[in-house]
Amino acid sequence: MGSGRPCPGPRARFMRESTVTTSGNSRDMPRTSLSCRPWIPNGQPGTGLTAPFAFALARVLLENSRVSAQTNRGVSHTTTMGGAGWLGAAHLVVDAVCVTSVLRASPPSDSLVASALAFVLGYDLLAFAGQAPFGWIIDRLGLRRGAALAGLVLSAAALLAGRHAGILVVLLAGAGNALFHVGAGAMVLAGSQGRSAPAGVFVAPGAIGLGLGILLGRKFVAVPTWPFWFALVAACAAVLLVSRPSEPTAAPAAPSLVPRRGIVLFVVVLLSLSVAVRSLVGTVGCDGCARSLFLMAAIPLAGFAGKLTGGFLADRFGWIDMSMVALLASAPLLAFSGGDPWLALPGLLVFQMTMPVTLAAALRAMPAWPGFGFGILCTALVGGALPAYLPGGWRPQGLALLLLVFGSAVALYIALRLLLHRSQPQTAPSLASAPHSSPSALCGGHS
Repeated sequence: MGSGRPCPGPRARFMRESTVTTSGNSRDMPRTSLSCRPWIPNGQPGTGLTAPFAFALARVLLENSRVSAQTNRGVSHTTTMGGAGWLGAAHLVVDAVCVTSVLRASPPSDSLVASALAFVLGYDLLAFAGQAPFGWIIDRLGLRRGAALAGLVLSAAALLAGRHAGILVVLLAGAGNALFHVGAGAMVLAGSQGRSAPAGVFVAPGAIGLGLGILLGRKFVAVPTWPFWFALVAACAAVLLVSRPSEPTAAPAAPSLVPRRGIVLFVVVLLSLSVAVRSLVGTVGCDGCARSLFLMAAIPLAGFAGKLTGGFLADRFGWIDMSMVALLASAPLLAFSGGDPWLALPGLLVFQMTMPVTLAAALRAMPAWPGFGFGILCTALVGGALPAYLPGGWRPQGLALLLLVFGSAVALYIALRLLLHRSQPQTAPSLASAPHSSPSALCGGHS
């Protein structure tokens, strides 16, 4: 196929978390996971204001909020690594149900492509950009489990509304998807003990859910709805069973352990730039590959494998070392694949390994705002993908793509160095057995 056509299939995903206060231990902070880039159909016009809006929103809310860990209202919930796996399965269900519902509700006409694109774009903007305000509210009120359950209920309502409900399906599915990610992701991150692996475990199944949703949402595919209802009930049970009330929060972290607002804002902007580039590169990385059923299945599987393994490798070998190796190794594979899927797919897999690190880093920067931090990065995903779909869309290849990936690596490196080297070694007995409990280990051994 021509090099200007994108590969079929989903385009990355995302996540988030909530507050944990520690008695001076910067490691007990929550972390966010980020899956997540939206799938936007080829040729859809958009506006380039999304990413600047995210940065402006971050600045306004940070200026009017405490950056340090704090006690929230309500009863916050967390979960274990095993619970992250079950919530990851629920994540798959939510994405599959929402995308299927939206695609089936797109109005049939001679301009089927245009109508479907408008529906999907509206869903993506609400589901991803909506996570920032939802996350801020949930972080303020401590409503993690409630938000996840509300997201499942709204997703079920979108399915129940049927293919003739039109815009109502878009609104229900978009809001439901955003609420579930913020709530469930917050629980996962709150129990992560500063590791990035749980974020990957939770967010990775979303890539498969998107792929299934795109496949099952095709109007010529007849699928009964009862498997969706069964899966949604199981997802609700998973949220109720694996969540547990978080331990009472201690006094706020010492001021010396809390990054200044200026540093926090700078780090979040750098992380957002890195995520936006990842979104754009993931969107155009398979341009030139021939469309096939194999490719439709391989792209979400590559995203799943990269996100799942990236967090474990980062915790084992260091956030900085793993991220730099992944980005630099994937750059030539994606830039010079020449339409060969056996080069582009491994490049996408390795490229996605940095996702858990960026989400965990956002939570390390804003320990009291895990859901909001995740939402900012999720908005950056939307902003990063838009240039490829503007009129005359920019779809970089070759040297331009290589330089973009290198720029993403530089931004992420600076953010992690600023963030991790401001952290103090963890001395809490409850975390003594956690892998890489010192900042030097997370930095890959650099002092």
